[in-house]
Amino acid sequence: MPVMEKLRMFVAQEPVVAASCLIAGVGLFLPAVVRPMLDSFESSKQVPQPALKDVVAGVTGKK
Repeated sequence: MPVMEKLRMFVAQEPVVAASCLIAGVGLFLPAVVRPMLDSFESSKQVPQPALKDVVAGVTGKK
Protein backbone atom coordinates (compact mmCIF):
# COMPACT_ATOMS: atom_id res chain seq x y z
CA MET A 1 0.00 0.00 0.00
CA PRO A 2 1.58 3.32 -1.02
CA VAL A 3 2.31 5.92 1.63
CA MET A 4 -0.04 8.49 0.11
CA GLU A 5 -2.95 6.09 0.27
CA LYS A 6 -2.23 5.38 3.95
CA LEU A 7 -2.01 9.09 4.60
CA ARG A 8 -5.37 9.73 2.89
CA MET A 9 -6.98 6.98 4.96
CA PHE A 10 -5.52 8.45 8.14
CA VAL A 11 -6.80 11.94 7.31
CA ALA A 12 -10.25 10.56 6.46
CA GLN A 13 -10.45 8.52 9.66
CA GLU A 14 -8.81 11.01 12.06
CA PRO A 15 -9.14 14.56 10.68
CA VAL A 16 -8.57 16.27 14.05
CA VAL A 17 -5.39 14.33 14.74
CA ALA A 18 -4.16 15.00 11.20
CA ALA A 19 -4.84 18.72 11.57
CA SER A 20 -3.02 18.74 14.92
CA CYS A 21 -0.01 17.06 13.33
CA LEU A 22 -0.01 19.64 10.54
CA ILE A 23 -0.15 22.53 13.02
CA ALA A 24 2.65 20.95 15.06
CA GLY A 25 4.76 20.58 11.92
CA VAL A 26 4.30 24.25 11.06
CA GLY A 27 5.10 25.17 14.67
CA LEU A 28 8.38 23.27 14.49
CA PHE A 29 9.25 24.53 11.01
CA LEU A 30 8.83 28.25 11.61
CA PRO A 31 11.28 28.80 14.47
CA ALA A 32 13.82 26.39 13.00
CA VAL A 33 13.91 27.98 9.55
CA VAL A 34 12.42 31.46 9.57
CA ARG A 35 14.12 32.86 12.69
CA PRO A 36 17.68 32.24 11.42
CA MET A 37 16.71 33.84 8.11
CA LEU A 38 15.39 36.94 9.88
CA ASP A 39 18.51 37.13 12.06
CA SER A 40 20.75 37.03 9.00
CA PHE A 41 18.77 39.87 7.37
CA GLU A 42 18.97 41.95 10.57
CA SER A 43 22.73 41.54 10.93
CA SER A 44 23.29 42.88 7.43
CA LYS A 45 21.37 46.09 8.22
CA GLN A 46 23.12 47.10 11.46
CA VAL A 47 23.50 50.83 11.82
CA PRO A 48 26.53 52.16 13.70
CA GLN A 49 25.62 53.68 17.05
CA PRO A 50 26.37 57.37 17.54
CA ALA A 51 28.93 58.40 20.12
CA LEU A 52 27.53 58.87 23.61
CA LYS A 53 28.74 62.48 23.77
CA ASP A 54 26.72 63.27 20.61
CA VAL A 55 23.61 61.72 22.11
CA VAL A 56 23.98 63.63 25.38
CA ALA A 57 24.72 66.85 23.50
CA GLY A 58 21.58 66.34 21.40
CA VAL A 59 19.40 65.89 24.49
CA THR A 60 20.69 68.98 26.30
CA GLY A 61 20.83 71.10 23.16
CA LYS A 62 24.56 71.86 23.52
CA LYS A 63 27.23 71.04 20.97
